Amino acid sequence: MATHEETLVQAARLYYEQNLTQAEIGRRLNTSRSTVSRLLQEARETGVVRVLINYPWKRDFELERQLLQKFQLREARVLKSFDRSPDEVFQGMGMLAAEFLDSFVKEEMVLGVSYGRSIAAMIEQLVPSRQVAMTVVQVLGALGMGNPLIEGPDLVRQLANVYGANYRYLYTPMIVESEQTRDLLLREPNVRDTLAIGRKADAVVMGIGAHHAEASGLIWTGYLNRKDLAFLRSRGAVGHMCAQHFDQEGQVLDIAFNRRVISIGIDALRDVETIIAVAGSKEKAHAICGALRGRYLDVLFTDDQAAEEVLALTP
Repeated sequence: MATHEETLVQAARLYYEQNLTQAEIGRRLNTSRSTVSRLLQEARETGVVRVLINYPWKRDFELERQLLQKFQLREARVLKSFDRSPDEVFQGMGMLAAEFLDSFVKEEMVLGVSYGRSIAAMIEQLVPSRQVAMTVVQVLGALGMGNPLIEGPDLVRQLANVYGANYRYLYTPMIVESEQTRDLLLREPNVRDTLAIGRKADAVVMGIGAHHAEASGLIWTGYLNRKDLAFLRSRGAVGHMCAQHFDQEGQVLDIAFNRRVISIGIDALRDVETIIAVAGSKEKAHAICGALRGRYLDVLFTDDQAAEEVLALTP
């Protein structure tokens, strides 16, 4: 007798591959049309079936060439946004990043992952060509509030599951109340070992945060309010990676906030062989530019509006 999962697969194949109607599938499976409808819905919800909408995404090769030349990047992919909505642009950048990542990952590698909408969009678009025996590691503590679908632990698990890989969580908050608390947590064996693995990763994929209310991911979590953001801007902050804040030249700010973060640390990014960053929108241009000047990334996925503004900021 077929298991429930086997029945889900059978119903999905009859519907999506053989183009049978739900009534015809019901007769094949000796069940009702309404039951078939529920099976197909469950197949989508559980991931047995993945619906992928292929937009005619196009790249701006001239902007890519300019970014490569100006910032000595290893790779750059610039999405032509046209008049698409912000959500569609996120999806497009995610598609470009997912295609690159699938060709990039290899056996036995260690892949670090941060958090955020851009990384979530990339993982959502992954259609793996193979299973990869690698380790996916969380390089930044958890937000602990807000949208769990963009949290580091959830993204690490999702990405690892796509490839049948191993994964490691970082069992800490992203930011703690004091430097003393941070130091205590860093002495915990699991935390210490996970961060050590992350710092020696073969590659890390992450977003780039910005410093205004509309673009800052951190303001959603309660870690920063508008007064905090105003203070950071007064100190010259334009963006953050690994939850540590930097100025327009990519220099890490000497502020207490940066010393309360639990992550591999932004300076560690320069020692990782390949940093893959996914970040777009004109509002993030200053942050992206600062990250490029600080040489915190090797591969950039962005959109044309962000790329044009970044290039304008660096004559």
